[in-house]
Amino acid sequence: MHLERLKPYYALLFAVGLAAALQAIHVARSATISADGITFIAIARDLAQDPAEAFRRHDQHPGYPAMLLGAARVVHWCGYQAEPHSWAVAGTIVSYLCGLAAVAFVWLLARNLFDARAANYTAIAFAALPVLCWNAGDAHSDVPHLAAYLLAAWLASSGIISGNPWTLAAAGAASAAAYWIRPEGLEVYLIALVCIAWQAIRGQWAWKKTAIAMSALSAATLLVAAPYPILAGKFTSKQLPFAKTQPAQTFIDLVATTQHPPAASVSPAPSPAPSAADNTAAAATATAPAPEISAQAAPTSSLATEIPTTADSPRYTPRLIAKLLGQGFSAFINSICQGFKFIFIPFYFIGQIECARRRPQWLQIGMLSMLGATHFCVLLAVFVLSGYIAHRHVLPMVAIAMPVAALGILYVGDRAAARSRLSAERVSAAILALCCVAILPYTVRALNLEFIPVMAATSWIDQHTDAGAGVVCNSPYVSFYGHRAVAYLSHEAPSLTQALAKADPSTRYEYVVLHVNAHEFQPEWIEQIEERYEQVGLYPDPSSIARPKEVRVYRARELAASRVAGAQHGHPADRK
Repeated sequence: MHLERLKPYYALLFAVGLAAALQAIHVARSATISADGITFIAIARDLAQDPAEAFRRHDQHPGYPAMLLGAARVVHWCGYQAEPHSWAVAGTIVSYLCGLAAVAFVWLLARNLFDARAANYTAIAFAALPVLCWNAGDAHSDVPHLAAYLLAAWLASSGIISGNPWTLAAAGAASAAAYWIRPEGLEVYLIALVCIAWQAIRGQWAWKKTAIAMSALSAATLLVAAPYPILAGKFTSKQLPFAKTQPAQTFIDLVATTQHPPAASVSPAPSPAPSAADNTAAAATATAPAPEISAQAAPTSSLATEIPTTADSPRYTPRLIAKLLGQGFSAFINSICQGFKFIFIPFYFIGQIECARRRPQWLQIGMLSMLGATHFCVLLAVFVLSGYIAHRHVLPMVAIAMPVAALGILYVGDRAAARSRLSAERVSAAILALCCVAILPYTVRALNLEFIPVMAATSWIDQHTDAGAGVVCNSPYVSFYGHRAVAYLSHEAPSLTQALAKADPSTRYEYVVLHVNAHEFQPEWIEQIEERYEQVGLYPDPSSIARPKEVRVYRARELAASRVAGAQHGHPADRK
C-alpha cells in the first residue's frame, strides 16, 4: 500500500539517488576542496568569533559560511576534529545535501509548469549535469544558493497564479534566504513582484488581492533579508567598488587605463565552474590570499582585445563598453554551453516549440524567462567589473531552463516513436539515457589535482622546519594545510619586498613555495625570489593543460651550512 503511494515519485527518487551517487564519486576522486572553500572556511571561523564584524569585513554573504559553521560543529560533535579536514568535510556535506535538494526542487518546478512526466526527465537530466555535480561535491556556496533559488522560483510560480498569500510569503522567505548566500537571490522576489503587478494591470486580480499578495511577498522577504544589511551596513559589496573602503581595480578600469589589457584565462573545454571565490572575497579575507584557479575552476572569459588609449586615467568610451559587453556575451555563451554540456541545448530549443503547442500558464513561463534575462544582465555586470563569467554562475539559468529541455526530449521521443511504432516512453527514456551517458565522463572526472604538488611541498616544509620558521607563498593551500606563518604574494603584495613588509616581522621566512602559473602569478617573482633564495625542490604538475604549472620550493641562501645539510637530507623533490 505504501509503495503504491510512492509510485508517482519513483523517478524523483531515482534522480536523487543518481545525484547522490555521482556527487559521492566526485568527492571521492577530488584531491582537495577548491580555493573557494578555503575562503568560506575562513569566513565561518570569523563568524564563530564575531558575526557582526564578519558581516562587515567580508564581501561574501554569510549564509553559506553560517551553514558551514553549523555543519562543522556537528562534525566535531560526532568526534571528527582533525584540522583542517573536518572543516572541509563540513563544507562538502552542506553542498552535497543542497545538491540533492536542488534536484528535488527542479522536479517540483517542472511538474508545476508542465506535468509529472516532464518533471521526471528534468530531474534525471539535471542530476547528471557536470556543473551541478562539481559544485555540489565541493565546499562551494553556489549549490546552497541554487537550492534556495529554485525553492523560491517554484513557490513564486505557484503564487503568482493562485494569489495565495502564504505561498507568496514562503517564496519571499526563500528568495531572502538565497540572498543571504548570494545577492542575486533577490531576483526571484523582484520578478515575482512584477508578475503580481501584471496580474492586476491585466484585470485578472482585484486590487485588494494584489495588495495582499504584494504585502505577503514583501513582508516575508524583508523579515528574512533585513538582518544582513542592518548588521553589515551594506546591501552587498560583491563586485561593487563603491561599497568598499579600499576597492581593488576593476576589470573595466584595467582595460580603460592600459593599451594592452590583461587577457583573462580561457578554460579548456570541457571545464567546470571556477572553484575560486570571487576576487573581492579573497581581498577581504585576511586569513586567506586571493584564490588560485584550478583545472576544475578556470574562469571563462573571452580574451580582451587591444583598446588604444593615450591617457593614464580611465576612458570609458562607448567603443570600450561595447567591446566589453561583446566579450561578456561571448563568455556567457561559453559558460551556458558548458552548463548544459552542449548536448541538452538542441533539446531546449525544440522544447520551446513543444511548449508553445502545450500552451501552459504563460505567466509562469514569462516569470522564468524574466529570471533568466535578469540573471544574464547581472552576469554581464560581473564580467565588466571582474573580467570573467564562471560556469557555476549560470547554474540558476540552467536549472530553470532544464524543464524546457526535458520537454524537447519528450517531443523528439514521441515523434520518433510515432514513426517507428515503438513505445514513446521507451524511446524518450533511451534518448535521455544516451545524453546522460555521453556527459558521464565529465561528471565523474577527478578535479583539483593541480593542488597536490602544493600540498606535497607544504607537507615537506612542515616536516623539515621548526615552528618559528615562515613561508613566502602565493597559494592559500600552504596556510590551510600547513602549520607555519606565511607571507603572501598577491595583488595586495605584488612583490617579495611588499609581501615580507606585510608579514610578521618576528618570523624567519626561510622558505618559499611558489605555484608557477597559478592565479595572479607574476613572472618577475621568480627573479625577486632567486636574489635571496635558492631552489631546492621542484614538484611538477602533470594535470595542468592550458598553462604548464609546477611548484618550486626555495630556501634562504644565508642559512647555516648545517641547516642546509639537514634540509637536503631525505628531500623528496627533484633537485634543480
